[in-house]
Amino acid sequence: MAGKTGKLKFLQCFNIPGITWGVVFLLALFGFLRPAKFLSTLNIELIFRSSSVLIIASIGMTCVILTSQIDLSVGSVMSLSGVVAAVLIRNGLAILPAVLVAMLAGILVGLLNGILIAKFRFDYWIVTFATMGVCAGLALVVAGGETVPVADKSFGWVGNGKVGAVYFIVYFTAFLIVLMQFILTKTMFGYRIYSIGGSEQSAALSGIPVTRNRICTYMVSGLFASIAGLTLASMGNSASPIAGVNYSFDAIAAVIIGGTTFDGGKGGLMGTVLGALMLRILAGGLNLMGLPPTWQKAIIGFVIVTIIITDVLNEKRRKRNELRRRYADG
Repeated sequence: MAGKTGKLKFLQCFNIPGITWGVVFLLALFGFLRPAKFLSTLNIELIFRSSSVLIIASIGMTCVILTSQIDLSVGSVMSLSGVVAAVLIRNGLAILPAVLVAMLAGILVGLLNGILIAKFRFDYWIVTFATMGVCAGLALVVAGGETVPVADKSFGWVGNGKVGAVYFIVYFTAFLIVLMQFILTKTMFGYRIYSIGGSEQSAALSGIPVTRNRICTYMVSGLFASIAGLTLASMGNSASPIAGVNYSFDAIAAVIIGGTTFDGGKGGLMGTVLGALMLRILAGGLNLMGLPPTWQKAIIGFVIVTIIITDVLNEKRRKRNELRRRYADG
């Protein structure tokens, strides 16, 4: 009994939801169906490598959804940041300034989103949908409608280089996870994000500057979207103006199936990491099974919808049980 309680406390400490068992189940399933290929060192490395980009994009999305809002522009910001850096490098600018300019572009998009949503009170769905379209168009304009190659080997090493037997990008992603986990759980900014998501009115009454923190949250989302876009471009040694097109949906899915609800104020980054891993394990396993890409998308979509519906039903049941207990105690 004591051991079981200890395990529960460990999971609660890191905000790890039940999706952990989904990840374990998929690993066991595909490991059983395709043991030679799925459990190979190469495949495991590729799963972690491909998960890294989604995890980075999902970090910023987690912050936004924790405040009970959403950012649809993440995928387009990824595309824009990647092509901005690639074009600048192609035109002779050093890598570091090019990367900083690309990151600044993501932060500015987040700033625009935050000001329009938090200060001027526009609907966050409409604003981020609009900036998604703007950034997608700008990415095509900047890239001239074509994929922009990056000849500099040091740029490509970030996404493809290894330190020992592990891709560098995996170490980098782990660092970002630890950093943001600390910020969300141990700093005033993280406390305010959870408070705003729990109840914006209560947060405002308690003296939390809601507008400023919402703006900062969207800037964080833009920053991590740009980092994810740069990472994606580094992996392919080129930047496509449509590279991030599917990442907004995938990032939202990773956050939601990881246990962070649209209501806000509940969930956490570790659940998001597991959600992203689950999506990439599922995609990699289905690919090894030889299923066509169209069927893969359909199956992944079905799994996501099933998990979301299950989480919603469980949440409603939990709230009903709480009300019954309160009524019984009263």
